[in-house]
Amino acid sequence: MNIVALHAVRGNGVEYPWSYTIWTKPDNDTDKKQSKLDLALQMLRAVRKQVTCRLWVVMDRWYFSKPFLLQCESANFDWVTKAKRNTRLFRRVIEPGTGRERFVPIRPKDLIREVYPLLMAQTNVDVASVACENIYLKMPKASVNRRGKPCTKMKYTPIAAVVGKRIKPQDNKATTESAELVDPNEPVEADDVAAEYKGAYLLISNRHDVPSEVMGAWLKRWRIEVLFRTAKQELGMLNCHSPNENHIRAHLTLLFTAETLIRYLVWEQKTAGEEDCTHSQVIRNLLCIRCHTRQAARMNEPDLIVIDLDTAAKHCASLIDKFWPTRLELRWFDPDNTQLLRATA
Repeated sequence: MNIVALHAVRGNGVEYPWSYTIWTKPDNDTDKKQSKLDLALQMLRAVRKQVTCRLWVVMDRWYFSKPFLLQCESANFDWVTKAKRNTRLFRRVIEPGTGRERFVPIRPKDLIREVYPLLMAQTNVDVASVACENIYLKMPKASVNRRGKPCTKMKYTPIAAVVGKRIKPQDNKATTESAELVDPNEPVEADDVAAEYKGAYLLISNRHDVPSEVMGAWLKRWRIEVLFRTAKQELGMLNCHSPNENHIRAHLTLLFTAETLIRYLVWEQKTAGEEDCTHSQVIRNLLCIRCHTRQAARMNEPDLIVIDLDTAAKHCASLIDKFWPTRLELRWFDPDNTQLLRATA
């Protein structure tokens, strides 16, 4: 089983896990199940039902599939990913004598090596980047052949090619952007290795008109790796030992819900100028607080229930005020509102 997750990073600084789904490996070759690319596209289409503005989709090189990238563009998404070592790129060249347009193949590693001196010339920056002009990629386009029948042709499409390298080493080496998380149990093919030269890598994107924004979008991709690291270390992501898929989904749903509340609270306190709190402090003060309920008799509110929280929850008061329901009803045996508790509940 693999988790396909979307992590949202908004312009105002707040970030949170948007959605997730579980992909199960088919039992045999004849078993037709959705691939991880199909699940990712389904999740992106669900995003489009909630958000209409143009969005970046930043993904690792595993998701580099031309049909998938075209589907992202058709849904008004801009994509950016790392180029693989075997990615076929072309440079547009105009012959000086005839003025004829030509597309010369160039390997990603050769392109990185070509601009590497320009990267090293940049100083006082955390991440150096150089945009390469006139780089094209063959993408499938729907067309019509001579007989008038629909077909698919490969056409040269301009892309943004940006070479980047981290100049200043970070104190925590685990946050290095040039690193990639690799599953040790899953073999990596030689052609699936990212194009790299002396620590520099090549980013490709459909936004050839604004190559300066490609690197900024790519640097946000590491946030999802931090999300999974936090989920494993702080929220007990690996502590669900049930083999039942429903149990696993319930465990992950509660986990990502808690993570969303924590991210929002940390962001809210930071924007308010308050002292930053750590992940563990929020969990201890918000999710592990002591409370008890009591019935209070007030005029015109005979069924009022008061929840007394521990004083440690004082830092989370604003969050409780915003998201706590004003009225909570449990109608167990009302035919119109019956909650069925199945065997897996």
